[in-house]
Amino acid sequence: MGRKAAAVACAVLVGVGASGWRVLAHDDHDWIRKGGYRSPLTNEWCCDKDDCVPIPADHVSPTAPGWLIVPTGEVVPYIDTLPSEDGRFWRCHQPNGVRRCFFAPPGVS
Repeated sequence: MGRKAAAVACAVLVGVGASGWRVLAHDDHDWIRKGGYRSPLTNEWCCDKDDCVPIPADHVSPTAPGWLIVPTGEVVPYIDTLPSEDGRFWRCHQPNGVRRCFFAPPGVS
């Protein structure tokens, strides 16, 4: 997926998150910031204020190349996936919607 397509997918994901998923306080995913997680792809910090959103498990599907985020069509390569400490899927993004980090529950496939 190209950068432009990824940005559009991210914008859709953020819109879906804002409209249909539970709005979270930063504390709900503060373990990401406290854990000092960095993107396996870019080495940037995963979490800044209000940039990580949970993704319901039924919106994520394993595929051969990586995790498919069904509402947006974004595929996150397994090599770019970090282990989730709370057993949920999380997507952290830059202000422009580009993915910083993706977390998946360990052992889920």
